[in-house]
Amino acid sequence: MTAPIGYPEKFGVILDQRRELTGLSEQVKKPPTGESIQPSFGETLTNFVSGINQMQTDAKHQSENFAVGKTNDIHNTMIDVEQAEISLRMLANVRNRVVDLYREVMRMGS
Repeated sequence: MTAPIGYPEKFGVILDQRRELTGLSEQVKKPPTGESIQPSFGETLTNFVSGINQMQTDAKHQSENFAVGKTNDIHNTMIDVEQAEISLRMLANVRNRVVDLYREVMRMGS
């Protein structure tokens, strides 16, 4: 994955954080062997859902802290809430696509 022009440091930090969250940091550092180092589809999906759940929890805490006056940063609060909302919509779309694919495969058999 390459960094967008103008954002190399921040992009690298975000990429490292996501690798740590998904557990890919250990896999990336391992030297390649005869076996594939890619996680299975189930592991990828589990990491994806848990990452979105973490984003939702973080956005909830951020908005609660803003509501009670612990923080005064409306800008980052709104960014976190919108990212969580967009991620949840993306998860719903992925789920709908997977269900549609499953139905299509099941129709093939009959």
